[in-house]
Amino acid sequence: MKVVKVEAIEIEQSGQVGIPSWRHVFARVHTDEGITGLGEVGMPFGTGAPAAAPMILTMGERFVLGRDPFDTETVWETMLRRSFWGEGGGPVIFGAMSALDAALWDIKGRALGKPVHRLLGAATPQPLRCYASQLQFGWDDIEVRPRAHPQEYKEVAQAARAEGYDCVKVDPIMVDPQGVRNPHVRGLFTPEERKLFRARLEAIREGVGPDCDIIIELHSFSSSAGAMQVSELAKDLGILFIEEPTHYNSTHAHMKVARRSEIPMATGEKLYTRWGFMPYLEAGAVDMIQPDVGLVGGISEAFKIAHLAHAYDVGVQAHICGSPLATAIGLQLEAAIPNFEIHEHHTFALKHTNRDLFEQDLQPVKGRFEVPTAPGFGMDFTAAAERQMIRQEVAL
Repeated sequence: MKVVKVEAIEIEQSGQVGIPSWRHVFARVHTDEGITGLGEVGMPFGTGAPAAAPMILTMGERFVLGRDPFDTETVWETMLRRSFWGEGGGPVIFGAMSALDAALWDIKGRALGKPVHRLLGAATPQPLRCYASQLQFGWDDIEVRPRAHPQEYKEVAQAARAEGYDCVKVDPIMVDPQGVRNPHVRGLFTPEERKLFRARLEAIREGVGPDCDIIIELHSFSSSAGAMQVSELAKDLGILFIEEPTHYNSTHAHMKVARRSEIPMATGEKLYTRWGFMPYLEAGAVDMIQPDVGLVGGISEAFKIAHLAHAYDVGVQAHICGSPLATAIGLQLEAAIPNFEIHEHHTFALKHTNRDLFEQDLQPVKGRFEVPTAPGFGMDFTAAAERQMIRQEVAL
C-alpha cells in the first residue's frame, strides 16, 4: 500500500452560531488500495488556520506521497528532520504534521479493521469521564453567547450538572461586565474585577453543588501576578486545577505561579512535541498536561508525550476544541494511555455547525464518553460538509 494523493481541506464557519473565528483544516490522505484517512489541524480558532492548508500540501508532497502509510514512525521523523523548520517548530508546521500523522493512523486502523486505541495496544476502556468546557459561553446547542452576570454562570452550571457532568470548566476573567471580550486581562486585577471573578466562581459552585469539580481556565491571558490573584481568591472553592495561568513565551512565569499557588496547575495546548513539555515536567511545575493531538505532532507524538508525563507521575487531558474529528482523535489517544484523567467536551462541540460536518455525532452521556470502536477514527464527512469544502491536492 502506498499514498497516492494528499488533500488539504478547509471549511469556513466563522460567524456562525456566535463563533467569530472558526475555520477547520483537515488532511485527507488517499492510498492506491482505495483506503483514505483523515486528520485535523488543531487551530480552527484564532488567526493561524489559513496557513495550515498550504503546509499540509507542501509536507504531504515532499514527505508523504509514495510512502507506505504503516510507516508512521519513519514518516514522522522524516517530516521533523528534513523539513528543517520542524526542528524549530510552531503551530503551523506541527499542525500540518499532526494532521498528516493522524490521517496515516486512520488508514492503518481502517485497513486492519481496528480502532486506533487497539493499534496502540490498549483494550477498550469503560466510558471516559469528561467535563463541560467553557461555561462562560453558555451550555446549549443553539449559540455561543458570552455570559456577564454571576446569575447567568449559575444557570449555565446548573444546565451542565443536570446533564450528568461532575466536572465543569469556566474562564471567569474573559468576559467583562458588559458581556463582551475583556481587553484588560494582563497585569494586576482591581478590587472590583476580583470581586466579579469571585462572584462568578461562587455562582458556578452554587450551581453545581459540592459534589462536582471546577476547573478555572485563564487561556494564558493573565500575567503571573494576575494568575496568583485568581488562585488566591478561588483557593477555598474546591478547584481541581487552574489551566494556562500564563503565556507560553516564558516558562519562568508559569514556574513562578506553580511554586506559589495552592491550586494545581495544568497547561499544554500551545506546546509542541515532547521537547516542549520537558521543561514543565522536569521542574515539577505542572500537575496535568493538555496536549492537543492536532498540534503536538499527531497520534505518534501525543502517545510519546503521554508516556513521558507518566514517568513524572503527571496526568493527561487532551485539549480538544475543533470538529467532531478532533473529538474522535482525542478519545482514541485517551483510551490508549495509562495516565488519562478527564476528557474535555467543549461547548462548541454542542453546536449544529460542528455536529453537521460528520455522519457520526459524538456526544457523552451523563458526563461519560464511550470510546468509539469503529476502524481507525471511525469518522465520515456528511454530503453537506463535502459541499462546503475548499479543496487543494497533491498527487503522484
